[in-house]
Amino acid sequence: MSQNIASAGYSRAQIILHWLIAALILFQLLVHDGIEEAWRASHMGGAEAGNPLPHIVVGSAVLILAAVRLVIRLRHGAPPAPAGQPAALGLLASAVHWGIYVLLFLIPISGLVAWFGGVQGAALVHGGPLRLLLIALVLVHIAGALVQQFLLRSGVLMRMFRPGN
Repeated sequence: MSQNIASAGYSRAQIILHWLIAALILFQLLVHDGIEEAWRASHMGGAEAGNPLPHIVVGSAVLILAAVRLVIRLRHGAPPAPAGQPAALGLLASAVHWGIYVLLFLIPISGLVAWFGGVQGAALVHGGPLRLLLIALVLVHIAGALVQQFLLRSGVLMRMFRPGN
């Protein structure tokens, strides 16, 4: 069973997975033209174009790494909120983190269903609202980390650079 303990900091594995998944998501957001062109060609009768393989491989890697990260988080836990932090800020941070986790599963799964199942609805959700929601949550996540570090001076951002135990 999961132990879900609060730890003093993130483990080295959690930190590596965080930054690796972040880099893969950035790649996906910046380099998605090939899969879109290939989708139009393959599923909508367009001219042959685009290479879907990088997007599929990286998306599958995100799915696998997110699963590994979630298991580690459930076993290792996460550091507690900074002392004196307002409860509302902690709830917002928790909602953003879990929202990102959910999207790290929904987006690759919807992409795989779209591509390999030929389900256009999954493709529309994958490249539309789910993608936009992920971008919004990541921006809120980054803004929250920067506010914690530079305005509240809580040291939260540094926990994602140095293992805590």
